[in-house]
Amino acid sequence: MEFITLRIDLDEKRVVLKPFEREGVLGVIDYGIYVHSEVYRSYSVSPYDGRNVLVFGRGPFSGSILPGSHRLTFFFRSPLYKVLFPSTMGGAAYTFMRTGIDIVEVTGKAGEPTVVVIRGSGGELNVSLYQMEEEKLFRVWRGYKGKEGVYALTEFLIEELADFFDGEEFRIACVGPASLNTDYGAIFSQTLRDGKPVEGSEDWAARGGSGSVMMRAHGLCGIAFGGSNEGKRFKGLDLSNYDHVKSLFSKVYSKPLFKVIAEKTEKYRYNPKLKTGGTFGGDYLAEKELTPVLNWQMPYIPVEKRKRLYEAIEKYYVDPFNEESIEKKSWTTCGEPCPATCKKVRNGLKVDYEPYNANGPLSGSLFLKASDLGVRKVDALGFDAIEFGGTAAWVFELIGKGLLKPEEVGLSDKPDLNPDSLLKNPVEVSKRNAELLSELAEKVAYGEGEIPKLLGKGKRNAAKVLDEMFGERLKPGQSFSDCAVYVALGEDGEITPTMYWAMGNFIPLPVQGKYWTYYKFGVFPEPEELADRILESAVGEYWYDNVGWCRFHRRWMKSLSSVECELAEGGVCNLPVKWTKSVLELLFLRAYGEKVNAESHGMEQIRKLINYALKAGYSPIFPESERVKDLIAEGASEFGRKEWAERFKENREKALREYVKRTLDRYSFLTGTVWKI
Repeated sequence: MEFITLRIDLDEKRVVLKPFEREGVLGVIDYGIYVHSEVYRSYSVSPYDGRNVLVFGRGPFSGSILPGSHRLTFFFRSPLYKVLFPSTMGGAAYTFMRTGIDIVEVTGKAGEPTVVVIRGSGGELNVSLYQMEEEKLFRVWRGYKGKEGVYALTEFLIEELADFFDGEEFRIACVGPASLNTDYGAIFSQTLRDGKPVEGSEDWAARGGSGSVMMRAHGLCGIAFGGSNEGKRFKGLDLSNYDHVKSLFSKVYSKPLFKVIAEKTEKYRYNPKLKTGGTFGGDYLAEKELTPVLNWQMPYIPVEKRKRLYEAIEKYYVDPFNEESIEKKSWTTCGEPCPATCKKVRNGLKVDYEPYNANGPLSGSLFLKASDLGVRKVDALGFDAIEFGGTAAWVFELIGKGLLKPEEVGLSDKPDLNPDSLLKNPVEVSKRNAELLSELAEKVAYGEGEIPKLLGKGKRNAAKVLDEMFGERLKPGQSFSDCAVYVALGEDGEITPTMYWAMGNFIPLPVQGKYWTYYKFGVFPEPEELADRILESAVGEYWYDNVGWCRFHRRWMKSLSSVECELAEGGVCNLPVKWTKSVLELLFLRAYGEKVNAESHGMEQIRKLINYALKAGYSPIFPESERVKDLIAEGASEFGRKEWAERFKENREKALREYVKRTLDRYSFLTGTVWKI
């Protein structure tokens, strides 16, 4: 396939626009793996080196009328997990395609905070650099027109760049101070309509530290893109034509395509059985007492008490959400036309499950209005909200255990993660914890104080230093990492798992902290089954990220329903049996004439990710954290696997090693690699 690529070299102040075609490169991740592995060899340098190229772009089906096909994919070497990492931003490719290009790669580093401005207009591409003094950037972050952080910078850049785009549609992706001072800064973007941000449409390329790479490796505080160039380039069937798409899918589904899509995205829009919608409403009602709470202390909290905690979550968290968003139908999209309308908005805030759980129940707030304060602050400062929430919860528990003092991390009071306190007075305790979370976010984002600066390096790396600083506070054999929840990779790689008590979330994989694993909660598979499920999920998720397709559409993208054909007298029905596997294979063939085996190609790219990780010196290691070990061991008992529960009870370490080793042995066998402990 041919892509139009733009290379921006910030060292040489040089841009190169050229077509690119290479066998096996079918999307943004494929391109990123190629340039990182074969062109820049970024495995041999620091993640903050200018050779850690930041790749971002749109997938081959953007410009189609198919909903979900307009995510903007970012790809880079993670400064947190230390290996190649994808992060995607909903709806942004709907505007990016107006540039007329497909993929951008950024190398080198600007001397002062810079915004790359890309405009496609009149069949041309205009690229410029808008530079800001660091002092001015900080003033904007601290406050501009009543906003702060990424919201303030967006507002400022809208005004500064409006004339450049001359009335044409554009969008801004930018970072906050967390990207300058931590390894888990995120890239923020929001749909603009008539030059104003659309409430609730904000989205993030957050996981893995994308914003930190953008700011610290390349000196970029923002990217602005848009214009009026033609974004469609289908060589075969024109997927932007409704009649063509309708005709294509009439041979696949027995129902009209958009009816199928509506059915398959019901969870994200509105589930009439549950009388709620979106990830927030759906996930809490599904997880109940298995919801990650109070720094993942579920293994130590009796089930009955966890049920009471969930009742409080339902009363003070889910019910207000339903009243203020679902019942009012305050829903929108990420910026592209989409029937899922997954963005649930209340009081001008987008409400999603994972950011609100990490900076809510996980961190000691069961009261939604209190968590609003914390989540808004974390978002404004430009954090990966999952990573920061996991860090805050860990710090709060350390303070509760007396291993850290509030003043040492810049807090004005002592947080309270005691479940009895929250059950007795959920509103007031939640308010105090949320206020302290906001204080901690401010300190860490701006690097104010020795320990807040240290926390910017992640829990695992911070714990090693804290063990040395405050060793006298520890009991023999104890570590600050004991109650930290992270997946470790190599000597210093780490990432907070997604917000589910799921065995696949704690296995060291080439991509973790996203859904490239088996994240089903409440089950304890045999190791070999777990590896099978992990790889099946990873291949599917790789494809969604590679072609910039929203994973909320996976239920109609992955498996097609029955195919019908009216058999007239003397006629023949030609049923496309092959397409019961992957819609993408069908789309590649019809739109581009590309014959793609989705499974084999996905497996090959995962092998390349593994090979890169090993070249960089990062391989899987046995879980270090006592909390992670207990989450796995207790999971066997909690989820009804008696045989494994007995093994863990008899010898936890031995059983854990067997479970993780067998999982990775099977994973290695399936991938044809050596990804073993």
